[in-house]
Amino acid sequence: MPPKLTFVHLSDSHIGPAQDFAYHQRRPLDDLERVIAAINAFPSPPDFVIHTGDIVHDQRAESFAFAAETLAALSVPLYAVCGNHDTPALVRQHLAAPALSGFEGNAAANPGRNPVQGTPDLNTRLDYAFEVKGERFLVLDSNSPAVPDPQGQLCVEQIAALRTETESDGPPLTVLIHHPPFRMASPWLDQHMIITNGDELHAALLPARDRLRGVFFGHLHRSCQIVRDGITYTGGASTTWQYAWQPWDDLPQVDAQYPPGFNLVHYLPGQVVALHYTL
Repeated sequence: MPPKLTFVHLSDSHIGPAQDFAYHQRRPLDDLERVIAAINAFPSPPDFVIHTGDIVHDQRAESFAFAAETLAALSVPLYAVCGNHDTPALVRQHLAAPALSGFEGNAAANPGRNPVQGTPDLNTRLDYAFEVKGERFLVLDSNSPAVPDPQGQLCVEQIAALRTETESDGPPLTVLIHHPPFRMASPWLDQHMIITNGDELHAALLPARDRLRGVFFGHLHRSCQIVRDGITYTGGASTTWQYAWQPWDDLPQVDAQYPPGFNLVHYLPGQVVALHYTL
């Protein structure tokens, strides 16, 4: 049986302000170009690509311009999540170009994609919803001035808006976010990298558990899965460098042996298949 819907999950491309920008002995722009070439070479193209944040490395307009130019080579629509290295206004400015044929955070500009109810000015937070083939996707911005970077937190309004979605009937649902919601058995990561009120996020999702396809996130530079109360949380690898996140490491450790990667996700009736690809 062919899948009802297929998408590619990218994350943490960390594009810099110059083509030769390098970090951790990798050139993120070159890595992202290779990933895009691999996606475009699939015999059966996905329905869209989702990038779960840290599109750029330094929040500079030059970096977003390079990222937008590179991502414009995708042969399918792109949707973006705001990471802690990104800014909502610049994501919207540089990735809402027609060449990307898919990302709009403004309901007036594209009625098919509307901001999640209850969210503030779209220039301060990038929350929105879109639907593809009868599947509903919620994009939540987990960046917050209430916690130190690189932690994340959802505000009261976001949790309330999420409950509005989950406590009523609706189509199959997927949540897309940058930060992981739970501890990951790594001391530094658990202290610095997660959503501080991830339990509230999880509780808000429980009413829709039977129609929830899952939650997809980034931030960790590592492919991983968490299953809690029947809900699957899937983390995406970085398109450039990866971290190890071992329980015995007190500080982040770059895993030079782990190559750039992404997830290819298939939605079938009553089933989700997530395949991890490396380059």
